[in-house]
Amino acid sequence: MKRNFINQTGDSNKFWTIEQFEEKYFVQWGRLGTEGRSNEKELGSKDECYKEIEKLIKEKTRKGYLEIKDLNIVPQKTILEYKPMDENIFWEIISTFNWKKTGDDDAVLKPALKRLVSMTIEDIQEFAEIMAEKLYNLDGLIYASNIGPDSYKNEKEFFSTDYFLYVRCCVIANGKDYYESVLNDPTQMPEEMDFEAILYLPEEAYNKKLKTDEEFIETRLSFETFSNKENWKRKSPNR
Repeated sequence: MKRNFINQTGDSNKFWTIEQFEEKYFVQWGRLGTEGRSNEKELGSKDECYKEIEKLIKEKTRKGYLEIKDLNIVPQKTILEYKPMDENIFWEIISTFNWKKTGDDDAVLKPALKRLVSMTIEDIQEFAEIMAEKLYNLDGLIYASNIGPDSYKNEKEFFSTDYFLYVRCCVIANGKDYYESVLNDPTQMPEEMDFEAILYLPEEAYNKKLKTDEEFIETRLSFETFSNKENWKRKSPNR
């Protein structure tokens, strides 16, 4: 029996079909509305063929494909209205981080990177601006004093400016609610936790979009430690 699948997630509008003939299977795939491409493969037995088909189907469903009865009756793809980058979309993208892949930063960021690359250059730049502003807001004495053993103590003792930046990155990576709670209550700053990888997300998306390698995004505010001079004078959050 021929099995039909479609993927209409994000920018996708694709089909994939598979059908078994004894120890052989036939697949067809492509953009909906086209003939697409096809291929066939022969295995050693009907059972072996069936098992491989089931494996392929599982892979497709993990990627967002849904099974339908008839390719001639396909739901109309919803075209989302374009919305320029703003704080809501920023946090929506942050929420796509795949924390099941913790330990592999690229895999954690992959869904967000894919979403950013699908947007405009201006959107990617604005994403970088919003992130820089949020890192800037967390740059201050009261926040640096609440990151555990590596907290800022005084001018005479060593304090890692880079590590403090990466801790601030961790706050943003954990989403809007956590960011806002930390902003208002610095004692909730993470201790011995950081997430440096998020720093490079906008520029990776920017370079993928432009098909370049080492282009940088200049932001209005600097997120480097000690940039927010007013916050380093304060011993309580700036409300």
